Amino acid sequence: MTDEPSLDELGERLAGLDAPIRIWREQRDRAFDAAFGPKKGKLSNLMARMPQAANSAAALGVGPRDEVFAVFDQICDLYARSDAALCARIRGIVHEREAHRLLDEYLGYVARILKQGGRPEWLERGIAAASIDDQGRDYRDWLMSLGDLYLSARAARLDPTPVLKRIAERSNADRNPAAPTPTRDVLATFEDSAYFMTSILPQLR
Repeated sequence: MTDEPSLDELGERLAGLDAPIRIWREQRDRAFDAAFGPKKGKLSNLMARMPQAANSAAALGVGPRDEVFAVFDQICDLYARSDAALCARIRGIVHEREAHRLLDEYLGYVARILKQGGRPEWLERGIAAASIDDQGRDYRDWLMSLGDLYLSARAARLDPTPVLKRIAERSNADRNPAAPTPTRDVLATFEDSAYFMTSILPQLR
């Protein structure tokens, strides 16, 4: 017997968070749009209004984010010890739910914990979350988040290499239509990539 929740239980918890996440995001979007004003005019003027609009959205607080992150902790732990078939199911369940929109924020949250000396399981959770996100809506932002996670792990004196390789085996081998390379390949060869050589390696010297 185990006290750990099953995948079905975790999926139900994510489903229960759909409405709170949707309402919170809609409120944030309305607050941002109201503060930003008409989206016309010179680019410099539009950019100048960004901070005030972002602050207005942020003033609504974190909403159900903490609850989502608590579920992600458990989902990523399950993902890290599952085989490729179950990991594919986990990705499918997460991507059906509103919570998947918060995976990029979760990656940043994990990176901050690691940088502050977080335990090794946080490295596993972060790379598992990157695998679940499957390069998200913009693979360039996803790659930068993976880089931040890598640097935070090294700052905490943790070696990301074996975790990258292990999670790669559980990742999607099919290419995301919005990305040039399958997530499995990106994770497996991350330290040999051009992005790593130009943006990550110089920060490790």
